[in-house]
Amino acid sequence: MVMQRLEFGSKDSSDEEKDFCKLLNRSTLSLCYGLPTSLRTEAVLFLYKYSESSLIGGFDFLRRYYGPSYSILYWINESAQALPWEDSWLTLLLESHSCALLLHSLDDHLSDGSLKANHTILQLRTEAWTRYAQASKLFGKEIHGGVSILDEFIDRYFKTINDSSLLENLEAHLTRFRSQMATWSLQPYLLSRSYFSKDQAEVVLKMYESFGISWRLLDDYQDLQEDLENEEISSMTYFLPEGKRSEWGSEKKEEIIRFFQDIQLEKQVSDLVNSYLSDSARMADELHLTEYSESLKSLMISEPSPA
Repeated sequence: MVMQRLEFGSKDSSDEEKDFCKLLNRSTLSLCYGLPTSLRTEAVLFLYKYSESSLIGGFDFLRRYYGPSYSILYWINESAQALPWEDSWLTLLLESHSCALLLHSLDDHLSDGSLKANHTILQLRTEAWTRYAQASKLFGKEIHGGVSILDEFIDRYFKTINDSSLLENLEAHLTRFRSQMATWSLQPYLLSRSYFSKDQAEVVLKMYESFGISWRLLDDYQDLQEDLENEEISSMTYFLPEGKRSEWGSEKKEEIIRFFQDIQLEKQVSDLVNSYLSDSARMADELHLTEYSESLKSLMISEPSPA
C-alpha cells in the first residue's frame, strides 16, 4: 500500500547563492583539520560519503538542504550591509551556521541509531559542537544581548529535542519543532538583531521557522511508512482522529494508511506545506528580501507526484 509522493518545487540557484553555498561547504569540511592528524583523512572520507558527494564533483554537504535553509544569511547581509563574506565577523557566522546544519543531521542519525558511532565520528561531532559554541559566542558578543540570546536558543533546543511525546494537537507539535530547530535559527536571528530592529528580527525568526515547519511536514509525510514501522510520533500522527492517535504504530499500519488515503492526506499536507511557505514568503516581502521570497515560492508543491 503506497501513498502518493510529495516533493518541493525547484529552481536553479543564483550564482550568488552557489558561491555562498561553497563558502559554507568549505567551512564544514574545515572541521576535519581541527581533529588529530591521524583522524583527518578518515573524517574527510566520512563527510564525503555521508553527504553523498563525489571526489570529481567536489564536497557538497548542503545538497542535503534546501536553499532557504542557508541563503537566508546571504540575502539578509546583501539587503542590509553587503559586507564582504571574508569579513572576520561574518566568518564566525558561517562557521556557526555550517556547524549547526551538520549537527542537526548528524545528531539525528546518531541518536536514532541509523548512523553507527565510531571514534572518528564522535570526535568530529565534538569538534563541530565546540566550534559552533565558540563561533556563536564570539559573533554574539558583537551584538547587544547576543550571548544571552545564544544561551536562550541552546536551552530551548535541549529542552525539546528529546521530547517525542504525543501532544494535544498539530499546532503544539509544530510549536515544539520551532524550538528543536533553535540551533540553526539562531544565526539568522542574530544577524537580523545586528542589522534590523528587534521587531524586524522577530519577523525574520518567524519567517525562517515557517520555512522549517514546511520542510518538517514534507519530511514527515515522506517518512510516513518508516515512522509507523518504528512507532515514531510525527506531525502525520495528528491527521488521525484524536481517539485513534494512540494506535499509531506498525500493528495498525495498513489501517492507518487506508484512512490517510481516504482523507487524501497528500492534498491536506501539500496545502499546509504551501500555506507555511506562503506565509514565510509574505514576511520576506515585508522585509524587502525579494530574492529570498522568490526562493521560498519556488518550493511550492504544484501537485502530488505519481508514486
